[in-house]
Amino acid sequence: MKSIFTLAALFIVAIVMAQNTDKENNQKHPQDQFYQLVKGFILWEDFESGTMPPSGWQLQSGTTQQTWDTASFDPYWGTYYALCKYDESLIGNQDEYLISRVMNMQTFSTAVLTFYFQFSQYWGIYPEDNYDLYVLASIDSAQTFPDTIWSELNTDTSAWISYQWVMGQLDLSSYIGQPEFALAFVYSGIDGAEAALDDISIQTTGGFEENNLHISVYPNPASEILRINSSEKGQLVLSDFAGRMMYSEYFSGNVAINVSSIPAGLYLLTLTTENGTAASTVEIAR
Repeated sequence: MKSIFTLAALFIVAIVMAQNTDKENNQKHPQDQFYQLVKGFILWEDFESGTMPPSGWQLQSGTTQQTWDTASFDPYWGTYYALCKYDESLIGNQDEYLISRVMNMQTFSTAVLTFYFQFSQYWGIYPEDNYDLYVLASIDSAQTFPDTIWSELNTDTSAWISYQWVMGQLDLSSYIGQPEFALAFVYSGIDGAEAALDDISIQTTGGFEENNLHISVYPNPASEILRINSSEKGQLVLSDFAGRMMYSEYFSGNVAINVSSIPAGLYLLTLTTENGTAASTVEIAR
């Protein structure tokens, strides 16, 4: 029995030792060759201006020396990205707010936030838990941020490694109708490691109008089969929020799409008919 516990302990030690314990990212990653710039979103920030904060954004720094800045070593796409290094002086907690411009969400029926981030598994999740990356929401023109709507733990942490670019995605439908909406991307902690952000976007749609298009989409979320029923005819496209098409066909009635091989996440379903184009957010869950 003692030997079993010894082997288990050695196994755990080996896993920890195999992790990247660096405080900074020292590896450049290949850029996404299929990435598309889509400037028509209500929010789009790729940090390509090279300035911090970007135009229309705010930066609220804590009492330490390190806060959000632009960097060019390893962008997800383009030349620049946002980077917050850890403060090695350890004189206090880092609470670094990168705040978006205020947005009017009154005229939309769907809204999806997509961004890419880098983070240290070792220093922020396990075995240490010294810092976090949060997304907070405000509905009073960025005066207060009462809602924590995302953290690094909202991702499948077993599916990525330290400082790999990982996509974060969040449905913002609960904030539809708010005229003074804003987001804060927050680095919080002490004795953590660096964190990075790139290509932050919010894509909105007008949604399907049942009275005009007479279309239904179910189940939503879907895990294996997504059914679309309508008397309309037109081009049906399912794509991710980076613009990559996952499915397309000429729609002439009812269809059942097998989505079992499509990665879990939020997608945009569009139907283009003689009467125009409508779109809606679809979630694929596992």
